[in-house]
Amino acid sequence: MTWASSVLGAMALLAVWFLLMLAAAPRLRNLSLLLFTLSAGMLAAELLLRTDLMNRFVEERDLAQFRRGLATTLDPLIVPDPALAFRMLPNREARATAVKNGRTIYDVIYSTDEHGFRNVPPDGKPGGETPVLILGDSFAFGAGLPDRETLAWYLRELSDSRLQPVNLAVKGYGIHQVLRQIEMGEPRRAGFARYPWAILSIVDDHVLRVAGRVQWLRDSPRYVVEPDGRLTARGTWVQPSDFVESLLVGSRLFALAWKLFVDEEGERRLFARILREIRDRLAADYGARLVVLYYSGETWRGDVAGWRATMVPLLCNAGVTVLDVNALLPDPPSSIDLYYMPDDGHPTGLLNRTLAAALTADFRQGAVEQGRLACGR
Repeated sequence: MTWASSVLGAMALLAVWFLLMLAAAPRLRNLSLLLFTLSAGMLAAELLLRTDLMNRFVEERDLAQFRRGLATTLDPLIVPDPALAFRMLPNREARATAVKNGRTIYDVIYSTDEHGFRNVPPDGKPGGETPVLILGDSFAFGAGLPDRETLAWYLRELSDSRLQPVNLAVKGYGIHQVLRQIEMGEPRRAGFARYPWAILSIVDDHVLRVAGRVQWLRDSPRYVVEPDGRLTARGTWVQPSDFVESLLVGSRLFALAWKLFVDEEGERRLFARILREIRDRLAADYGARLVVLYYSGETWRGDVAGWRATMVPLLCNAGVTVLDVNALLPDPPSSIDLYYMPDDGHPTGLLNRTLAAALTADFRQGAVEQGRLACGR
């Protein structure tokens, strides 16, 4: 594990060792030269793959870079769940902190309601007539933000409480877990049988999430697309060993080699198929129209482009309404840190308020037009 967390150092050490062997053991000169060349070549390839120019060749986020100098804490809030892999505890307040190289990024309290959903604190106004279902990952959950700066809060505030959001989003979820929530009838636990609107957050690595290719989604539900196009649940995803996972995180060279054994096209078909199933099940079971919020880029380092070349065609082909979040930002953004937390990448309260304003205006018109993803006709 230590070796994997210091990939560059390990490769450099190997190169120096074999160079010393080349000088100290003449009888092993050919073997030492070969091993030195291999280790030096691996080191050069790893360094090259870590440059911005090579990002498109290695899709996995560089989590090693992101985590360097980062310390996070979260009071007990998450528990294992046999159907969803994990869920949040009900009626709980939990303190969450993040510190990067000694600088505090956030120090907030998350609270959950009696159902284990992210709480939308009361505002003293009468309840509105339009429930809105919020689904997805940490972006919709409101990671790093107090309850009164989440997207759910601003939707209710800017609609003068006409909209009544129910926030089922959970930090770390993939859309396969969202589908399982819908199949289990989780939205009805909030007391609403129908939702005119449902909002789903998606970031670039959701294709990896539905295929179980991120560390934290061990034991999450596994769906497969049958030859006839049906979507079938088959147990849970089984992850590689902890050592292999640490290599995938720590080495871009290893991650690129690992891709040779991955059916990327099949994963993309699975992602699109699950997204269509979510759309159809929401419409059939809850009368809800789905709106996808697409956050592109590795926003923790100011990149708002990310995997758009891959994700935009997938989202367009899935046949869902997509709001391109970054299209609502100033062009070019006056400061990306106003909208995404620096060194963290999750939306700020300002971005959630901006999104809520656009959605509230669009919902009044019965359509989503502001910031809608431009798909070829």
